[in-house]
Amino acid sequence: MTRMVFLAAVLVATAASAQTAPARFSDVTMSADATRRAHLQEINLDTARKLADACVALSRAANPNGGATVVVVGPSANIVYAQRSDGQIPNNFDSAFEKAKMALYMRAPTRSIVNRWGSPEAALARAPLNLYLVEGGYPIIVQDMMIGALGVGGASGGDEECGHAALEKVLGPQAPIVKPVRPSPVGPAAPPAPAQGR
Repeated sequence: MTRMVFLAAVLVATAASAQTAPARFSDVTMSADATRRAHLQEINLDTARKLADACVALSRAANPNGGATVVVVGPSANIVYAQRSDGQIPNNFDSAFEKAKMALYMRAPTRSIVNRWGSPEAALARAPLNLYLVEGGYPIIVQDMMIGALGVGGASGGDEECGHAALEKVLGPQAPIVKPVRPSPVGPAAPPAPAQGR
């Protein structure tokens, strides 16, 4: 009987010592700075639509027959709004969507990522990461919080310029467009060869 009482006392003591004090919120969550950066707040539909409309209008100002495809995603990479001008090809949508996701995942304009990893060797090394190394995507940041991202494809006047101008028109001043650090691997278009007479 004494042995049973002893074992019971040991089990109670062990159970008591195994109990963990309730966790404190500040001990198990991100710092205030990390929370501010990662806080989940999504761009609303009205603002996403205004960004797309502004980009398409800017593209048409550069070329009355032009247009653009614009995709705005939320912080979870879900599409909040997408707009495709008449005559845009399917690749323009795919490109705009991938640019928006790239800007979202990297939290930076896609040009800055192209500048970092845009050489053929660096790009090939990162191919398994599914990074779309093409300029024309921007994170959408308001009061230091990223609320989504924007990608542009097929814009007259340039995807990068169109997206940046739309962000400035709808949301106010933005950081300047990141300058390219290397020439395009494709290079400028060659002038047409003179016609050969017979």
